[in-house]
Amino acid sequence: MSDRGGKGLWHPDFPFAPRQMPFYYGWVILLVGTLGIICSIPGQTMGVSVFTDTLIERLRLTRMQLSIAYLIGTSMSGFLLPFGGKAFDKFGSRKTAVLIAFLLGLVLIYLSYTDYISSAAEGLFGSTHWWVAFVVILMGFFSLRFTAQGMLMMASQAMIGKWFHERRGLIMSISGTFVSISFSMTPLVFNWMIDVYGWRGAWLSMAAILIVGLTVLCYLFFRDNPEECGLEMDGPLKGTGAKRNHPDNLIVRDFTRAEAIRTMGFWAFSGAFIWWALFGTGYTFHVLAISEEIGMAKTTLLYLFFPASIVGMVANFVIGYVSDYIRIKYVLMAMCLGMFLVPFGLLLLPMKIGFVFFVLGMGITNGAFANLSGNIWPRFFGRTHLGAIHGLNASVTVIGSGIGPALFTVFKDYGTGFQGMFWMGLVVPFAVLLMSFFADNPQRKLAESSE
Repeated sequence: MSDRGGKGLWHPDFPFAPRQMPFYYGWVILLVGTLGIICSIPGQTMGVSVFTDTLIERLRLTRMQLSIAYLIGTSMSGFLLPFGGKAFDKFGSRKTAVLIAFLLGLVLIYLSYTDYISSAAEGLFGSTHWWVAFVVILMGFFSLRFTAQGMLMMASQAMIGKWFHERRGLIMSISGTFVSISFSMTPLVFNWMIDVYGWRGAWLSMAAILIVGLTVLCYLFFRDNPEECGLEMDGPLKGTGAKRNHPDNLIVRDFTRAEAIRTMGFWAFSGAFIWWALFGTGYTFHVLAISEEIGMAKTTLLYLFFPASIVGMVANFVIGYVSDYIRIKYVLMAMCLGMFLVPFGLLLLPMKIGFVFFVLGMGITNGAFANLSGNIWPRFFGRTHLGAIHGLNASVTVIGSGIGPALFTVFKDYGTGFQGMFWMGLVVPFAVLLMSFFADNPQRKLAESSE
């Protein structure tokens, strides 16, 4: 992966040598990696949900048809992500992020003209059937989810994880705090952009930022790992963590993807990520319709994202600090509690106690998710095959996020309403909690067996 012996535009020392910085370059990695994660927001459900009703109107699709398109497009992207993970291992964070940032900008341009593309396709085929618009938006969702939620998120998170080890939990909490704030502000900011520029102009503005801004930023500042830059992991933080006293932080050897999937730890943490992606995505995608079903003002649940983000920031910092000193499966247990409180709170709305449980649950879950998603895989399985392992997890998580909106719609249209989905949300976290008791770090087991 390293090309330190070579020359050219992709050399780690071009256009500057990170090792010559007057400070540890890992801090730059933390900053730009966090910006990369934030720039994936247009492809996150939080970013897509603001445009949902507009797409239904402009493409003349039903809510179910749009949800199914989102499901299929997201699932297609999920199936490709394991291959994307292998490409990440081969080409590294810098090349991957530059290409994906540019492609994501093009995808947003495509989405901004989906109504025109659909009309043109109808004229070409002489058809006004719904499936034309369905296919057009499906391809948009597929491209959006693969580039943004999949590859850009993975390239940015995995890069940060490669530069820090002993205090990786704390570092991920710092990144997660800014990500949490950005995600919580997304509905309000995107709504403002739509009011000012229109829905088409909002997407085009984001595309310009990605193509002109993020692509250049990734090229200038992204570096795959400290070794290719002549540096060491952790820099000034080396020796300040709990590595010597905490066997859960030891790396005995690197696992391959095939070895990783044979551990309970992989599936326990993946199970939590999949469920939260499914439930959280479905809730966010239909948040306005859920407000209407509960009998609340449509903007009420949108505004709850902000206090939830405050709780998430506190949870993120606490989790980030303690995760360097405790078994990380205990963080997973806390996440299961949060995932239980979210649907429990929704079932109690509009009572005030429902708001309290919902905000606490959303904050705890998002705080744990933000930390674990970047911390767990290098901690459990090492860095050599990080892209392949992270890619597989991203694949199943993205597929889960695609199922969420459609499953919520099924309960809404053919079941007992969204409340049926909330009741399911009480059961699944309990099942993941049972798995978490056996989700021990395989590195710990190797260290104990070698003593």
